[in-house]
Amino acid sequence: MQNKGKILHVLIAVLSIFIVSLIGIIIYDRTTVNNKYKISERQLNIPIFVYHNIVKDSSEVVYDYMQTPRDIFEKQIKGLRTLGYNFITYEELVKYKNNELELNKKSCIVTFDDGYQGIYENAYPIAKKYNIPFTVFVITDTMEKEGSLTWDEAKTMQDSGLVTIASHSTDHPEFTSLTVEQAVNNVNNSYKIIEESLGEKSIKIFTYPYGLYTEEEIVALEKEGYIQNLTDNRINKSKNLDLSRLHRCYPLNDSIFKMTLKLIYRTIRYN
Repeated sequence: MQNKGKILHVLIAVLSIFIVSLIGIIIYDRTTVNNKYKISERQLNIPIFVYHNIVKDSSEVVYDYMQTPRDIFEKQIKGLRTLGYNFITYEELVKYKNNELELNKKSCIVTFDDGYQGIYENAYPIAKKYNIPFTVFVITDTMEKEGSLTWDEAKTMQDSGLVTIASHSTDHPEFTSLTVEQAVNNVNNSYKIIEESLGEKSIKIFTYPYGLYTEEEIVALEKEGYIQNLTDNRINKSKNLDLSRLHRCYPLNDSIFKMTLKLIYRTIRYN
């Protein structure tokens, strides 16, 4: 009985220390949530979230990595804001990388691939409601086609100052099946079309279709001046932030609690 009592006391002590430590971490996090840092000052973890289409309700969800109901998307945005996340643009990320801009301790980017019309109909109103910037990577050959954005819709969103329109290629090929020259020409041609429709871009951002790429393509597009996105469910860390190999992760249709757990796991797993 005495041994059981000692074990119980030890367990209570350990649990008490854990609870006190957790409370301390939470208090510290909340009191420092608005702190800002330059890249040279502190290690930050910066998630880039990738969505595809925002649909009206769950009945339209076929694959949870492709469709997110608008009510869930709004809950995720509200939840991230409650946790203290500041939503930033790629322009701000570039300035941060160059040590020209401070970022909030908790900063993130929201992106959409493919250029579905649901972005304009369902995501854009939520972005305006909460003043959230996001970036849309469009497939230029599918613009104006059924289910995709029109150039007028893209321009309306861009003119709001909240939305950046960038490249997801001309025709969504598997880049691992292209030569380096073909890959560079594809991205350059897509941006030529984007700029003809929406005006010149101060920075150029590209996301690989299917998340497929070769190292040679990354190097060639870096020389062309492109910021490049991968899709590998990792979190960007300021100590090794590479604008040619930016990591992105799927929020899917997760609750904000599940999103938070995944962010913690990915931050530790890929440290």
